[in-house]
Order: sequence, then structure tokens, then C-alpha cells
Amino acid sequence: MFTKSTREILLTVLCGVVGCFVALAFGNGINRFFDILWMPLKQGGIWHFAVGGFLVLSAAGLLTGGLLSFLAPDAAGSGIPQLKVAYWRDMGRIRKQTVAVKFLAGIISMGGGMSLGKEGPTVQLAAGVSVLLGQKLGVINLQNRAMSACGAAAGLAAAFNTPIAGVTFVLEEILENLNSRLIGRLLLASFVSVFVLYVLNGDHAVLGLHQAIHFYWRAYLMIPLVSALAALVGVYFQKAALGWKLRIRTQSKIPSMLRPLVGALTTWASATLVFAATGHIGVLGLGYEDLNACIAGSLGLVALALLLLGKWVATTASYAWGGCGGIFAPTLCLGAFTGALCSGLLAAPFHLSRGAVELLTVAGMSACLGAVVRAPVTSIMIVFEMTHDFALVPPLMLGALISQFVSRRGCKENFYSQVIIDDGIDLTLHRTVQDFSDWKKRRVAAFATMPARCLRRDNKELAREVLEATPFAAYPVIKGTEEKLIGVISREDCLQALQRNEDWRVQPAGAVLLDATLDQVGKSLVDAPHGILVILNSAGGVCGIFTLHDLLRCQQAVMDAE
Repeated sequence: MFTKSTREILLTVLCGVVGCFVALAFGNGINRFFDILWMPLKQGGIWHFAVGGFLVLSAAGLLTGGLLSFLAPDAAGSGIPQLKVAYWRDMGRIRKQTVAVKFLAGIISMGGGMSLGKEGPTVQLAAGVSVLLGQKLGVINLQNRAMSACGAAAGLAAAFNTPIAGVTFVLEEILENLNSRLIGRLLLASFVSVFVLYVLNGDHAVLGLHQAIHFYWRAYLMIPLVSALAALVGVYFQKAALGWKLRIRTQSKIPSMLRPLVGALTTWASATLVFAATGHIGVLGLGYEDLNACIAGSLGLVALALLLLGKWVATTASYAWGGCGGIFAPTLCLGAFTGALCSGLLAAPFHLSRGAVELLTVAGMSACLGAVVRAPVTSIMIVFEMTHDFALVPPLMLGALISQFVSRRGCKENFYSQVIIDDGIDLTLHRTVQDFSDWKKRRVAAFATMPARCLRRDNKELAREVLEATPFAAYPVIKGTEEKLIGVISREDCLQALQRNEDWRVQPAGAVLLDATLDQVGKSLVDAPHGILVILNSAGGVCGIFTLHDLLRCQQAVMDAE
């Protein structure tokens, strides 16, 4: 029999292996599907590209819409907001159907050319498969959260070949706590994932710099400008994509099955125009080929400007109209195109070297990503690890500082948090508490036992059934068709009254409203009869009870989860 620590280590290693294999299977599926469909069209000329591309993207949009509408609507989009909700609200659990549809629809969407990214879906898929396997092995309750977090870190680490960024992203975005007690398990899962990746694929950098980066003082002076512009591109992308998405959901009469088709056709129009003008297809799919060409400096200024505009429009439409994919890869492309375009315009007047132009291009990548996801440590580490060039770290730090300044003034929330808010989900009811001041501001409803088991004063038979079925020490007492609260009674007093057929000795109840916070109910809880507070909704109905035991239970949950 394994000890608890040994079992956790083995489960974490499993998450690392699973995360790597999921990332490889998903990424290779997208790349092969894309190459089969689009490489012949690229080589066939503009008319071949336009007609064939229309058919391919139409089919991708229809198939994606059908899979999402009929099988798993929650598989749409990036997957990271959905994983965050699953982690906090559903103890990390993700449905098998969601995982299966996400995998298939993601390959169809991105392999078919829709301008989205694989990293968000990879994170959700790796987390989902890890939790499903954990449940098969007997993992329950809060440990599902740990499995999902470890799977997410492993998936992102393998998708980008970025083991440190895989850990920092989960800490910054999913857990929102860089001091999480899960950090050891996240590091182990990420290490195992990348180790397996190196065994299978080698340790090649995702993005190869064509010139060693050195200290270019002129480039350092340009970084604030380039980073600010790249961050603005990210901010306006977020505003457009999420604003459009919200309007489509609330106002559009187009059936949900056909909505991804609209995004696909918008992508087709944008990609066809850019291809006709430049011969490049970076608007489509992940866009990594043109991203590498951009960093290498082999794209002209006109091509960069058109790719930037085309990618921005295509990604905005693909996401807003319900495509299945994330925004990591597109924002990296948008940032790189912005950085390369700015540095190209500044190169001649400021005598920037080839290495300085590359540095500014990469700084734009990091700044745009950091502005959208608002995870500054991740935005630095992910670009550094993708290039394997440590000399980039200082300028990336400066770019991250500028991008956070711009993004926090342009958008109230980051991309993923805004998606959750737009979906009408309030995670404050489910998050564990990070510090005492935060604890006091939490709602009682987040910790209360709901729904409450009540006794009816006018139905003694029902009262006997409730007492036999539950072990509680005290109960709220209600009466009448309106179920009006009249007080609380201890279990012992109620049993004695029922045995003697006497009137119940009901004590006045301590009651608070559903939206009350912990700092508002402290004294009431101490003074409450039998140590329970009754939670009432806005109509005065009983919906839960709150005790000191609930506080202790939640403190234990914090210790287990963190």
C-alpha cells in the first residue's frame, strides 16, 4: 500500500506523461490536417486557393458548429476559462464528452484554417484527461483539483516546450496564487512532460532566433514604444472579440450551429486577400510558419502590415463566432507582426541592427500576449523558453511592465476572466481564501450548508423523517405554505417534544441574508442559538445554514487545495 505522499508523486508523474502525449497528439493532428488541406492550395495559385479555401473553411465551420451545438457546447472557445471554472466550481471535473469533442473540433477548426491557437485547448484537454484517469484510480474531491492543475501545466509545457512557463501560467491564471502549495507537484508534472517530449521529439526551440541577441542600447530605448503598441493591439483585440461575442450571443438570430461558419468565412475572405497580395498564409490556423519568417526578418513591411490586419480580423471573427480554439498563438503572431513592423520602420532612421530588430519583434510578442492574458511572468518566460535565449529576459521584463500598464487601463479584466464574467459566472463564491482580509469579505453563501434541512412545526411526521435521515444537532423551524421561518430547535428538544406530543420549544433564530459577508455575521454567529445562522434569500425563504463547523471545513479545504 502506497503512502499518501508516494501516491501523490505517482499521480503527478502520470499527469506529466498524459499531458505530454495529449499535447503531441493534438498538435500533430492539427499540423498534419492543415498541411494536407492547405499546402496544395497554397501552391496552386490564387484562384485555386480562393475556391479550395472556401470549401475547406466552409466544411470546417459547419463540422465544428455541428459538434459543438449537438454534443458539447462547453467545448467551444479557448478552454482556459472553462478549466478555471471547472477547477474552482466543479472540483476540477471535466466531462468525457467535452474532452472528446474539444479534441476533434479543435483539430477540425485549426487544421481547417480557422485563426485560433492550440495551447488553450491543449491545457483543457490535458487537465481533463488527467482528472478522468485520476477518477479511474480512485481520486476524489479536492485531489481532482490537483490533478487538473498538474495536467494543465504539463500540457502547456509540452505544447510550447516551455516547462517553467507551464508552471507559472497555472499559478498566475488558474490558481491565482504564485505561493500555492501545489507548486511542487506542478514542477514535477511539467518536468516529466518535457522529459517525455525531449525523448520523443528532441529539445528543439519552438522559435529559432537567426542572430544572437546582445545588448543593443538603441533597441532598449525603443522597447517601451513597441511594447505599448503591441499591448494596444492586444487590448483592442480583446475588446473586439469579446464584445462581438457577447452581442452575437444576445442579439444574433443565426443558429448556434451555423455561427462558426460565419467566423470561418470571415477568415477565408481575410486570408484570401492577404494571400493574393503577399503570397503568405499566416492568417490561417496557428500561423507559426509566418511567425518564424517574421522573426527571421524575411517579411517586408507591406506583408507585415497586411498579415497583422488580416490575422487580427480573422482571429477576432473566429473566436467571436464560436470557433473551437484559443488565443495564445494568434496573440503571439499579432505581437510579432506589430514588433517587426515598428522595428522595420525605425531601423533606418535609428540605425538598428538585425539583432536589434529581432529583439523588438520578440518583445512585441511578449507584450501582446501579456496584455491579453495579463500574466506577466508567463509572458516573459514563455517567449524566453520558446527561443532558448537568456539575453532576451531583461528587455522582456521591460516590455511586460509596459504591457501591464497599458492593458490595465484598457480593460478591467484579462481575457479569460472577462469571458467568465460575460458567461454570468461568479467564481468568488467558490475560490478559497488567500489571506485574512480577503476571507472577511467573502460571502457567507460561499461556505454555508445549502440547501438547509428544515422541520415543519405543522407536520410532525415529516419532522420525524428528517430527524431519522439526518444527524444534525439543530434545525431551522418553518410553518405555513409560505414556509416562514419561526426559529430554531435542537435535535434533543424536538425528539422529546415528539415523544411526549408536546409543543416545540423553539428559540428565536439568528438569520442573515444570502449576500452577507463573513465580517458582517461574526457577532451574530457567536450569539446565535445552538451556534447556527439561518441563511435567507431576498424573499425571506430559508436556503441554508451557517455554523462554525462550516468555517473549519473551508479552512481544511484551503489547506488541501493549496
